[in-house]
Amino acid sequence: MKLTFLSSGLLALTLSSALGLGLAQGISTTTTVTDCVIQEVLPGNAMTGAFVTFNHQGEAVEIVDSLIPSVSDQVELHQMDMVDNVMTMGPLQDTTLTTGQRFFRKGGDHIMIMNIAEDSIPQIGDTHTMTFTFSNGTTATCDALVKSLDDVMKEHAASKMAH
Repeated sequence: MKLTFLSSGLLALTLSSALGLGLAQGISTTTTVTDCVIQEVLPGNAMTGAFVTFNHQGEAVEIVDSLIPSVSDQVELHQMDMVDNVMTMGPLQDTTLTTGQRFFRKGGDHIMIMNIAEDSIPQIGDTHTMTFTFSNGTTATCDALVKSLDDVMKEHAASKMAH
């Protein structure tokens, strides 16, 4: 009788530990994207920028891929830096998302869409799906509205005033 009770107790302890471990390992992370915008392609160019707000909860993740297949196969994460009083652009060095919001905006971190084919140039008012893949295997998508340079600049100025 005691052996049965002890076995039942160990079984219950093992199950509760396994459930607890499963919950601990299953700490969910959630990443959504909002405020998705593609800036119009300026005449004579085959590239443009796109902007987004990442909303992340949970353990930190890395952005490992970004896609806008209806516009271009070459999409990269970039950053703007001030070097010797000159703005420079290059590949994004820190792709980490931690809990909270991370803004990709004009003049800062952004998505660079390059090698846009003539027949794929996004038109003002169109929407294109942007998809981001993260280091934990999850993805987030949004429909990015194509806006004029003037509209993007107005929003950029308004966001600087808000901060």
